[in-house]
Amino acid sequence: MNKLKRAVILIGMVFTIQTAGSAILVPPVDSHARTTYVWIAPHYGKKYHFSRNCRGLNNAGYERHVTIHWARAHHYRLCGFEK
Repeated sequence: MNKLKRAVILIGMVFTIQTAGSAILVPPVDSHARTTYVWIAPHYGKKYHFSRNCRGLNNAGYERHVTIHWARAHHYRLCGFEK
């Protein structure tokens, strides 16, 4: 009975170690990214905004929702009010 108890404990430890090891291999989530979409006013400056309610967009007659990659590729920079 003692050998059976040791075998059960050993098997339990092996599965625990394997399960814990697989959790470490999961790639980390990029948690510092705010969003992938931003707001721009194409006819009013070269700034992008994370929030549609940013005061930098108050005078914009037309707003467009684009990816941040697109905005940076077209030389848009982050609004000064959101820094």
